[in-house]
Amino acid sequence: MKFELACGDVMPGCPATFTDETQDGLLGQVADHAAHAHGITAITPEVAEAVGAQIRRAG
Repeated sequence: MKFELACGDVMPGCPATFTDETQDGLLGQVADHAAHAHGITAITPEVAEAVGAQIRRAG
């Protein structure tokens, strides 16, 4: 099973998308992207909740 996330679902206008075999792997990709592309280096509970709500199982 794969998991996916479109960054634009959390950060409107961002075209980045992520897919991984595990949620942890996906979240690692998202955290790296958030730091480099959006300057978000501290993952607050609010950010984690917003991201977690947008993770989907890839078809």
